[in-house]
Amino acid sequence: MPAMPLTRRQILTHAGLGGFAALYSASRVGADGEPSPSALWPGLERKLHDAADRHTRELSRRSPELRLESARGAYTADLHRGGVERGETTRRGIAPDGLLTFAVNTPAPVYVRGTLALSSPPDLRPGLRAYVLCDSTLIGAPMVRTQASWGTAKVTDPAPSVLGNEPEDRIPIEPFLLPAGRHYLTVAGPHFRSAGAFQSLTLSITDRAVETPLCRFALITDTHVQRVGQSEWMNIKMGGAAPAALRDTLRALASEGVSFVQHGGDMTEGATRDEFALLSSVLRDQPLPVYGCLGNHDVYHAESRADALDLLSRHFPSGALDYTYRHGGLRFVVLDENISNPKTRDAKRRWLEAALQQDRKTPTIVVWHYAPLNRGGVSNCGFRLEDWSKAGRESLLDLVRAAPHVVATLNGHDHWDEVNVRDGLTHLQNAAFVEWPNSYRVFRVYPDRVEWEVRQVANRGLVRQSFAARKALSWMIATADGDLSGSFPLQRPGV
Repeated sequence: MPAMPLTRRQILTHAGLGGFAALYSASRVGADGEPSPSALWPGLERKLHDAADRHTRELSRRSPELRLESARGAYTADLHRGGVERGETTRRGIAPDGLLTFAVNTPAPVYVRGTLALSSPPDLRPGLRAYVLCDSTLIGAPMVRTQASWGTAKVTDPAPSVLGNEPEDRIPIEPFLLPAGRHYLTVAGPHFRSAGAFQSLTLSITDRAVETPLCRFALITDTHVQRVGQSEWMNIKMGGAAPAALRDTLRALASEGVSFVQHGGDMTEGATRDEFALLSSVLRDQPLPVYGCLGNHDVYHAESRADALDLLSRHFPSGALDYTYRHGGLRFVVLDENISNPKTRDAKRRWLEAALQQDRKTPTIVVWHYAPLNRGGVSNCGFRLEDWSKAGRESLLDLVRAAPHVVATLNGHDHWDEVNVRDGLTHLQNAAFVEWPNSYRVFRVYPDRVEWEVRQVANRGLVRQSFAARKALSWMIATADGDLSGSFPLQRPGV
């Protein structure tokens, strides 16, 4: 029988027993009582993988090139129906929610580049054409572009009716790290229109040597944890589903050898004591160290900061909301969100200046919820980006620019991916975990640099539920070429 939705009384009963997994189940049932895409995904994923496994291909130094065609893939057109088909022999039209998946083995880790051959969709609204994923790592997000810039009065408004240019049929896939083992490469529809017709995905191993990193860590921001519910902003914030999705993501990161996770703020939706307690239970239910950071959603009430320190004390070293720590040869300086508050700005500025002066040799990363720098301007599909790096944020930016050992800043808040390099300093902004594109970053630390990649929540059904098709604000996943992967040096150029 289809799972029945929980009543509010049942939800509160489960919450009182600490059953955040039960709350997640409640969010995975549609209004009609039928299972939602997020509930159906685990079974559908198994079917896709089983079907793709029958045509597994190898990519290795011995066989360094690989052409994946539809006939060797497994396809589903609808995340609600859950049916899986064999690929076609020539061109495969990919539906808005379609997934075409291939299985690839590699005996040793390699860097891979590729080319996606994908015909243009008839719908030329600017925005995402398709996802290209290796497991949950985003390796491609081609866009329909437009020459004339476009935008809305607010970033939360529905997308306007504008048309873009006819895109190229051949799309380069920038080099990415393919670890040893079995992997599933997927070309996915963009949810609000067809992706066009898939022709092939060609992969080739590069000459670049693979090094063993000193450590790996992740940045996850804007989880907006809450007991139940969801709300619309740019897309759909799946707050009630966030606790279990976060737990599952952290467990998966631990299993692959990630050392720790830095949160980028907006850990909770409403900054209540109950939400901090729920987040604490999620973080206890997985093995990774997680370092906290307060965002604007975490400080709504007079008691919110005290509640965060009380219930999440393990995640704020030294019992302070502004703190420093070291890991993997890096030093992290983490700031409470209120450096932008005129009443506290001077004291926060003095604390940050002192923290940066304490160690001027170790490569340092500053973590703050807000972007110290937005580039504004036009995204890679023509959307006019907001520049919110004003109103007190210059105070932080001036200090980090003046500190030659600061190599990067990490933040969230704006719910879109953005990367800016200014004065040799890299500013990395994460999109939201709780709202489409449901992404986060994984970093690999080497003696001379840090490499990073963008991943999505592994549950494709949850990703689909988080997308508001009427808005089609799909530029958020990558606002410029180079947003999905990159690196920054551990010594600023010219310093």
